[in-house]
Amino acid sequence: MALYSISRLVLLFAVACSSEASELSRTIRQAPPNIFTVGNGEQCLGTDRSTGGVCLSRNQCNTQGGKAIGFCGVFATCCSLNACDVRTNTKVAVFINPPLNRESSGLECSYNVEINNNNVCQIRIDFETFNLAPPTTVEPVENVTQRPGYTCRNDIFQVTNLQANSDFMPPLCGDNNGQHMYVRVNASTNSRSIRIHFNIADRNTQPNLPQATWKIKVTQLECFNTLGKYRDGLLQAITSSLPSSPLSSSADRDEYLIAPPGCLQYYPDRSGSFESFNYNRGAGPYIANLAYATCFKRTPDVCGIKLTAASFDMAYRSEDNLYLDTDCQMNPFTQGTAQSEDYLFIPESQTADGLRGSKFCGASAANQIIASTPPGPIYVHFHSDNLVTDDVNEYGYRFNYNVLNNCNLKK
Repeated sequence: MALYSISRLVLLFAVACSSEASELSRTIRQAPPNIFTVGNGEQCLGTDRSTGGVCLSRNQCNTQGGKAIGFCGVFATCCSLNACDVRTNTKVAVFINPPLNRESSGLECSYNVEINNNNVCQIRIDFETFNLAPPTTVEPVENVTQRPGYTCRNDIFQVTNLQANSDFMPPLCGDNNGQHMYVRVNASTNSRSIRIHFNIADRNTQPNLPQATWKIKVTQLECFNTLGKYRDGLLQAITSSLPSSPLSSSADRDEYLIAPPGCLQYYPDRSGSFESFNYNRGAGPYIANLAYATCFKRTPDVCGIKLTAASFDMAYRSEDNLYLDTDCQMNPFTQGTAQSEDYLFIPESQTADGLRGSKFCGASAANQIIASTPPGPIYVHFHSDNLVTDDVNEYGYRFNYNVLNNCNLKK
C-alpha cells in the first residue's frame, strides 16, 4: 500500500508538472514580442550615421510605426520612432520626438498604448529624455506681490485614460530627465488603453522657447502570477526556485516594479535619489496644483527611510515661523489674504537634531537628515497651490534616500 501511494504521488506530480510546463509553453508562444527578446531599446545610429533610432525587432519597429534605418547585430533593426499618432500594444515601447525646428513646431503628438493582455495592471512611463518649455506665470504687476502659480502654458505633456475614469495625471513640462510616473489600468473595468499626448508651442511666434525633445519608455506591468496556483504543498519548494526566464510569467519578472496603490512615482531600490518635477538642477520652478505621492518599497526587514536633503527650497506662509506642519498650511477658518500652502509631507518624521514634524516648507528640510518611520507604506506627498509670491523661491527639492532596517537615526 505504501509503495502504491508513493507511485500515485509521483504520477500526480508528473501530471502537474506537465500541465504547468504546457501552460508556460503556451504562454511563452502566445506572448507578444517585447523589447527584451531581440532589441534592447538602446540608442543606435542609422546607416547614414546621422539619423538616430533605437534597437528593436523588425516587428516591434513596424508595430510602433517606426522606420528601419539600419541594423543592430544580426536579428534587430535600428528603428527610427520619430513619428506621431502611433498606436502600439507591445510590452515595452519607446517613443522619440520627431525632428522639430521652427518650421515644424507648433504640433500635437499622440501615442496610444493598448494593454496587451488582461494581466496588465500598471503602466510605467520613464522619461529617459524630457525637455519641454518650462512652466510660467503671468508677468508681475506693480504693487501686486502675488500671482497665479507656475503652470504648463506653452509645451504640455498629458497622460489620459481613454476608456475609463482613472487617477488624475498632472500635466507636466520643463526639465524632467530621469523622472517617471505610473498609470493604473484594469481590463475588468474596460480600462484597456492610455493616450500619451504632447502639445508643443509654435517656436515661430515664441522663438525664445527651448527646443522640445523627448525619449520616453513605456512598460506594461503584469500583476497576475501564472505560477501562483501551483505554489502550494510539494510544488512550493520547486517552483519558488525556478529561474525568472523562461519558466516564469511576465508577472513574476514585473513584480519588482509594481507600485503600491495611489503612487504616482515608485522607487523599489533600497537607495537612490528623487526630486520634484521640473527640479531643473535646482533652478525650478515646481509646477502649481500638484498633489501626488512618491513611494518606496517596504520589505519585511524595512522599518523606515532616511532622507538626506541635497536641496530644498519651497514657498512658505510667513518668515515668522519654523516652516513646519501648521506653518505650511492655512487653517480653513482663517480669514485674510491668500497665503502659500506648498509643502512636502513626510509622515512620522524626525530630523537628526531632534526636530519633529510632518509638513516641510520654506527651507525647513534644507541641509537636514530626516528619518520617516510610519507604521504603514513608506512615502512622501507633495502639494503645491496656485499661488506665487514675489521674492519667495519655488525651486523645489532633491533628496537622497536609504531605506532603514534600524530606525535609530544617526548622522
